[in-house]
Amino acid sequence: MAEKDEYERLMEKVLARFPELTRDELEAMVESKLREQPLLNRTGALLLIAEELGAFTSREPPPEALKTMEYTRIGDLVPGLNNVSVRGVAYAVDKVSDVKGHRILKLKIGDGSGSVDVVVWDERAEEAWRLGIKPGDLIAVLNGYTRESLEIGGVELHVGRGGSIARLESEPGQPDARSFYTRLGEAMEKGDGVYDIQAVVLEVRELRRVDTRYGEASVREILLGDGESRAVLTAWRERAEELGRLKPGERAYITNIRVRDGRLSLTSRSIIAFTEPPTEETLRMVEQRAPEVLKALDLVERSAGYMIVATDGKALQRVLIPEKPELSPGEYFKPLDPAVEFRRGRMYIVAHGVERASPVEEISEPPLTLRLEEILSPGFQGARDVVVEGELYHKTPVVKVRTRYGEAEKIGFWIREGEHNVQGVAWRQKAQELSKIPEGSRIRLKWVSVVLNPYGEPEIHLEADSKIEVG
Repeated sequence: MAEKDEYERLMEKVLARFPELTRDELEAMVESKLREQPLLNRTGALLLIAEELGAFTSREPPPEALKTMEYTRIGDLVPGLNNVSVRGVAYAVDKVSDVKGHRILKLKIGDGSGSVDVVVWDERAEEAWRLGIKPGDLIAVLNGYTRESLEIGGVELHVGRGGSIARLESEPGQPDARSFYTRLGEAMEKGDGVYDIQAVVLEVRELRRVDTRYGEASVREILLGDGESRAVLTAWRERAEELGRLKPGERAYITNIRVRDGRLSLTSRSIIAFTEPPTEETLRMVEQRAPEVLKALDLVERSAGYMIVATDGKALQRVLIPEKPELSPGEYFKPLDPAVEFRRGRMYIVAHGVERASPVEEISEPPLTLRLEEILSPGFQGARDVVVEGELYHKTPVVKVRTRYGEAEKIGFWIREGEHNVQGVAWRQKAQELSKIPEGSRIRLKWVSVVLNPYGEPEIHLEADSKIEVG
């Protein structure tokens, strides 16, 4: 009876250590071992199997060895690696959750070379959770294996029964957890993709129930901003409940947000890592409303109506109205029945019309013109809603390019001022406008963005609301 009890205790221990094995599979292994070595009893056979599986071996090197062992740089990880060890700063830690019969813990870590999603499985997930890892901790991931992420692309690092997680002592100069997050405006400028984003929570909208092809589901939207851009983040089902715990004015740090067509959504790998309490600055962002009185700077004709480029003395404002206004640059006006909308990360004031107004105090115009010399200076990080001028000294033919919105026309161009020259690109209607301007003409490009392309070079982007002046 005692042997049977010992056998059962050992069986439970081995099954707990290796949850991917079923009892029937382990019993079959015991029977095979007994046939190989008939002098063994069942407990002895199970002990040998447990030892062969590595149930009694320590997976984690001693603390001193963790400091000196060789680690792979996170930026060098590729799918298909086994027994790989890395170390880095944990900048997002999720709670342990149940997924299709498994317990998993999701982390995200980074070093100076890159970042990676870490998925810890079953018993190892519970062990890692008990370490109390929090954002900012330096950790080691030992004997993991890499796979391609099917949902968000790139590589994931998995920790199974042969791996482990260890906390390390903090080191001078290690990256701050916040440094791995991209500002919302920067992510929106880069375009479609998956990003770890930091932004201020401006509005948490009510939970809604909607009918889908999979049945009724809950959905919630929150409005995020960073002072320059705003965008709506959508989450479904249980993730909608998580978003509901955020508060206006908090700065939220969230991993693996998908940006598509100017809107944001969570992915299965998203972690709401941590938040920072509201400040006076973030609360002012929450209370941002359409200014009552503006100073007109320019008028841009659109495919439907007109856009007044204006300022409140602090920033550039875009006012959309249906008909051409009786308004000249430099005049003050008040939007009628204004409403704030956000389209592809940019704020617009939508009004039925405008009327002239007198300001309480004079509104000064912010610096608008950006010289080519400034664009080419070291440390330039980009700019939005600026005016750039120079000689159109070269342009490419208009070509048709297939985009996610369908086929579109595109033109490349270069402008120069003295010894300085900067490249640019224009699409659709703006491409056609530029194609009709002779090379050598003096041009003024208004309300454009200047961004760094993938090679780190500045590039002027003409947008639908940009304006081209010749002479």
